[in-house]
Amino acid sequence: MMNREQKLAVGDWVRGKTKQGELIHGFVENVDSTGSTVHVYVVNSDNDMTLGKVVATRASWVEAMAKTSLIDEEQVYDLIDLALATKDREWFMELSAMAASWKKNEKAGKNRSAEQRHVRNRMGTSAIWE
Repeated sequence: MMNREQKLAVGDWVRGKTKQGELIHGFVENVDSTGSTVHVYVVNSDNDMTLGKVVATRASWVEAMAKTSLIDEEQVYDLIDLALATKDREWFMELSAMAASWKKNEKAGKNRSAEQRHVRNRMGTSAIWE
Protein backbone atom coordinates (compact mmCIF):
# COMPACT_ATOMS: atom_id res chain seq x y z
CA MET A 1 0.00 0.00 0.00
CA MET A 2 2.85 2.38 0.86
CA ASN A 3 5.71 3.36 -1.40
CA ARG A 4 8.87 1.73 0.04
CA GLU A 5 10.83 4.98 -0.54
CA GLN A 6 8.44 6.91 1.70
CA LYS A 7 9.45 7.21 5.38
CA LEU A 8 6.80 7.91 7.98
CA ALA A 9 7.46 10.33 10.83
CA VAL A 10 5.78 11.09 14.13
CA GLY A 11 2.78 13.34 13.49
CA ASP A 12 2.14 12.17 9.91
CA TRP A 13 -1.52 11.53 9.11
CA VAL A 14 -1.99 8.04 7.72
CA ARG A 15 -4.65 5.60 6.62
CA GLY A 16 -4.36 1.88 6.22
CA LYS A 17 -5.21 -1.39 7.92
CA THR A 18 -4.30 -3.42 10.97
CA LYS A 19 -3.27 -7.07 11.26
CA GLN A 20 -6.95 -7.86 11.93
CA GLY A 21 -7.96 -6.11 8.69
CA GLU A 22 -9.53 -3.07 10.36
CA LEU A 23 -9.42 0.10 8.31
CA ILE A 24 -7.81 2.92 10.28
CA HIS A 25 -7.22 6.66 9.89
CA GLY A 26 -5.07 8.55 12.35
CA PHE A 27 -1.67 10.00 13.08
CA VAL A 28 1.67 8.36 13.78
CA GLU A 29 2.64 8.46 17.45
CA ASN A 30 5.78 6.36 17.18
CA VAL A 31 7.95 4.63 14.59
CA ASP A 32 10.22 1.74 15.62
CA SER A 33 13.96 2.02 15.04
CA THR A 34 13.84 -0.12 11.87
CA GLY A 35 10.92 1.83 10.42
CA SER A 36 8.93 -1.36 9.84
CA THR A 37 6.30 -0.83 12.56
CA VAL A 38 4.30 2.30 13.36
CA HIS A 39 2.02 3.11 16.27
CA VAL A 40 -1.04 5.02 15.07
CA TYR A 41 -3.50 6.99 17.22
CA VAL A 42 -6.82 6.07 15.58
CA VAL A 43 -9.35 8.86 14.97
CA ASN A 44 -11.55 6.92 12.53
CA SER A 45 -12.02 3.21 11.93
CA ASP A 46 -14.56 0.67 10.76
CA ASN A 47 -14.24 -0.89 14.23
CA ASP A 48 -15.60 1.52 16.86
CA MET A 49 -13.64 -0.31 19.60
CA THR A 50 -10.39 0.94 17.99
CA LEU A 51 -11.33 4.64 18.07
CA GLY A 52 -9.15 6.71 20.39
CA LYS A 53 -6.61 3.94 20.85
CA VAL A 54 -3.04 3.51 19.67
CA VAL A 55 -2.53 0.48 17.45
CA ALA A 56 0.70 -1.02 16.14
CA THR A 57 0.77 -2.00 12.48
CA ARG A 58 3.30 -2.56 9.74
CA ALA A 59 4.49 0.59 8.02
CA SER A 60 3.88 -1.11 4.67
CA TRP A 61 0.17 -1.42 5.55
CA VAL A 62 -0.39 2.32 5.94
CA GLU A 63 0.11 5.28 3.64
CA ALA A 64 0.76 8.91 4.45
CA MET A 65 -2.08 11.23 3.57
CA ALA A 66 -1.56 14.33 1.48
CA LYS A 67 -0.74 17.41 3.50
CA THR A 68 -3.22 20.25 3.17
CA SER A 69 -3.24 23.71 4.64
CA LEU A 70 -6.83 24.63 3.77
CA ILE A 71 -9.05 24.35 6.82
CA ASP A 72 -12.70 25.34 6.91
CA GLU A 73 -14.75 26.19 9.99
CA GLU A 74 -16.18 22.69 10.40
CA GLN A 75 -12.71 21.14 10.29
CA VAL A 76 -11.47 23.54 12.97
CA TYR A 77 -14.18 22.35 15.35
CA ASP A 78 -13.29 18.71 14.57
CA LEU A 79 -9.63 19.50 15.24
CA ILE A 80 -10.57 21.23 18.51
CA ASP A 81 -12.28 17.99 19.57
CA LEU A 82 -9.12 16.08 18.65
CA ALA A 83 -6.91 18.52 20.57
CA LEU A 84 -9.12 18.01 23.62
CA ALA A 85 -9.02 14.22 23.22
CA THR A 86 -5.22 14.26 23.00
CA LYS A 87 -4.93 16.86 25.80
CA ASP A 88 -2.81 19.15 23.61
CA ARG A 89 -3.40 22.51 25.28
CA GLU A 90 -1.19 24.56 22.93
CA TRP A 91 -2.92 23.19 19.81
CA PHE A 92 -6.34 23.70 21.44
CA MET A 93 -5.54 27.35 22.17
CA GLU A 94 -4.30 27.91 18.61
CA LEU A 95 -7.43 26.37 17.09
CA SER A 96 -9.74 28.21 19.50
CA ALA A 97 -8.16 31.52 18.52
CA MET A 98 -8.69 30.65 14.85
CA ALA A 99 -12.37 29.81 15.47
CA ALA A 100 -12.87 33.01 17.47
CA SER A 101 -11.41 35.15 14.68
CA TRP A 102 -13.71 33.48 12.16
CA LYS A 103 -16.73 34.15 14.38
CA LYS A 104 -15.66 37.80 14.68
CA ASN A 105 -15.33 38.06 10.87
CA GLU A 106 -18.67 36.29 10.43
CA LYS A 107 -20.43 38.82 12.66
CA ALA A 108 -18.91 41.63 10.60
CA GLY A 109 -20.14 40.07 7.37
CA LYS A 110 -23.68 39.05 8.41
CA ASN A 111 -25.11 40.89 5.40
CA ARG A 112 -24.29 37.96 3.12
CA SER A 113 -27.15 36.73 1.03
CA ALA A 114 -28.50 33.20 1.34
CA GLU A 115 -26.97 32.29 -2.03
CA GLN A 116 -23.46 32.80 -0.61
CA ARG A 117 -23.99 30.52 2.39
CA HIS A 118 -23.25 26.84 2.16
CA VAL A 119 -25.08 24.13 4.04
CA ARG A 120 -22.58 21.58 5.35
CA ASN A 121 -23.29 18.04 6.39
CA ARG A 122 -21.21 14.92 6.97
CA MET A 123 -20.99 14.33 3.22
CA GLY A 124 -19.75 17.83 2.35
CA THR A 125 -21.39 20.93 0.90
CA SER A 126 -25.03 20.70 -0.03
CA ALA A 127 -26.16 21.80 -3.48
CA ILE A 128 -29.42 23.19 -2.05
CA TRP A 129 -28.12 26.77 -1.86
CA GLU A 130 -25.87 26.69 -4.90
